[in-house]
Amino acid sequence: MSYDRFLFLLRCICLDDLQTRPGRRQTDKLAPFLTILDIFVKNCQQCYNTSEFTTIDEMLHPFRGRCSFIQYMPNKPAKYGVKIFALCDAKTFYCSNLEIYCGKQPPGPYDVRNTPTDTVKRLVSPIENGNKNVTTDNSYTNIPLLHYLLEKKTTLLGTMKKNKREIPPKFLPTKVRQPGEKMFGFQKDKILVSFVPKWNKAVILVSSMHDSGVNG
Repeated sequence: MSYDRFLFLLRCICLDDLQTRPGRRQTDKLAPFLTILDIFVKNCQQCYNTSEFTTIDEMLHPFRGRCSFIQYMPNKPAKYGVKIFALCDAKTFYCSNLEIYCGKQPPGPYDVRNTPTDTVKRLVSPIENGNKNVTTDNSYTNIPLLHYLLEKKTTLLGTMKKNKREIPPKFLPTKVRQPGEKMFGFQKDKILVSFVPKWNKAVILVSSMHDSGVNG
């Protein structure tokens, strides 16, 4: 079809029942497109099995229309838009699961906690007990989450914020540590790494996928 024909159909198509929308919006901010979103996510999971390596992160879909949960993220290129959390295959970048952030939902079945840990738990539920690994950044990584995923036969690899109480003081950045220096800490089910990229800086990483330190 022509481009103009596509735009015409896009303007006319409706994927939601306008008669029941007001009632559904009382308990769900995503009511206008939740049905089609659920179908899309279900098809993503049925049509493709992720590899053993997955990753979770957030993305900002550019949008400046009328929407109550538009987010402002100055570090993103678009700055304004709809924030989406996604579980993707780390090898093929295929999206296996996603969740739109719409803030605090009205009381009802869709009123769930939006903490980083709870978000990760919901996103990884389709791949639990699959002996896979999840990679996250320091916004999501913490030790309780690592232990939870291990119970689900899923490993975790990610950087950590330096204010976590589980990090020993020696692993934190100091003026004494030399650039390029590495420090490893081992426990039965995880390894903690502290790397110094430059003076008075340190990157803290925890992994339940590795069981030994690697130099280089």
